[in-house]
Amino acid sequence: MDRKDRVVVAGLLIVLLFIIVNIFSTAHTMSDYEQRKESGNDRWKQVENRILQTEEKVNNLEKEIEQWKK
Repeated sequence: MDRKDRVVVAGLLIVLLFIIVNIFSTAHTMSDYEQRKESGNDRWKQVENRILQTEEKVNNLEKEIEQWKK
C-alpha cells in the first residue's frame, strides 16, 4: 500500500471509531433518560396519592362540620 491508501484507511478507521463512540453515547443517554422519566412518573404518582388523601380528609372534615351544625 502506498501512502495515500494508508491515509484513507486511517481516516476511515477514525470515522468508524467516532461512529461507534457516538452509538454507545446515544444508548447511554437514552437509558439515563428512561430512568429519569420513570423516576419522575413515580414522583407524580406520589403527588397524586397525596392529593387524593388530602381530598379525602377535607371531605371528612366537611362531613364533621355538617354534623356539628345540626
